[in-house]
Amino acid sequence: MASSKKGFVWSEQATVAFNMLKQAMESTPVLALPNFQLPFVVETDACDTGIGAVLVQQGHPVAYMSKALGVKNSKLSIYEKEFMAVIMAIDKWRCYLQRGPFTILTDHQSLCSLTDQHLTTELQKKAMSKLLGLQFTIKYRKGSENNAADSLSRVAHLLQLDALSICRPDWAQAILNSYEADPEAMDLLAQLAVKSPDSRGYSLDKGLIRYNGRLYIGNQLALQTKLISALHDSPVGGHSGIHATYQ
Repeated sequence: MASSKKGFVWSEQATVAFNMLKQAMESTPVLALPNFQLPFVVETDACDTGIGAVLVQQGHPVAYMSKALGVKNSKLSIYEKEFMAVIMAIDKWRCYLQRGPFTILTDHQSLCSLTDQHLTTELQKKAMSKLLGLQFTIKYRKGSENNAADSLSRVAHLLQLDALSICRPDWAQAILNSYEADPEAMDLLAQLAVKSPDSRGYSLDKGLIRYNGRLYIGNQLALQTKLISALHDSPVGGHSGIHATYQ
């Protein structure tokens, strides 16, 4: 509905379109097997938060691609995002596309003269190197007609994390307390207070001593037993056998 003030009207045209959609979804195969005797078409699109692409032969989809953009890439210009969509699609389906000529359809018109543009950014130079040796033609398609790739580029931001639960072990404080009764640990703490990490691989992490990234426990037998039990017998310990527990 375009407006809340207008009534909903289900037209005959809508019925025909709905039945065609049902028939297409019920037909097998939904994805066509690639036919290397026919040319491939790559449809691409990008939005603020993601990119999408469809590999097509004779109007039938062969494969889909949808990927969310990270924080860094989401800050790129729309030209760079559209360019990235083309490069990632080609990189993913190179095994199909390197066999012969193929067409790229994009709704970003400036990409149509991609091979004639002066390469000024590192992204352009790196991306163009991936296109070397491929026989492709880039054609413009209006955004209103680029529905499949456009929908795939927007899938990612529909998924969001609403809650996150974290298990915080109470034995972390017990390790800190144990250092006070361990002369070797106290000596390490004094050294690491001056330089962390040191040349031997010891470092400080929020007051805890680590050796090559692993937690330093010390010589307290009772604490060692408690930690083994926590990582072996507790519901969140994830016991996976002797070797995994030892590691």
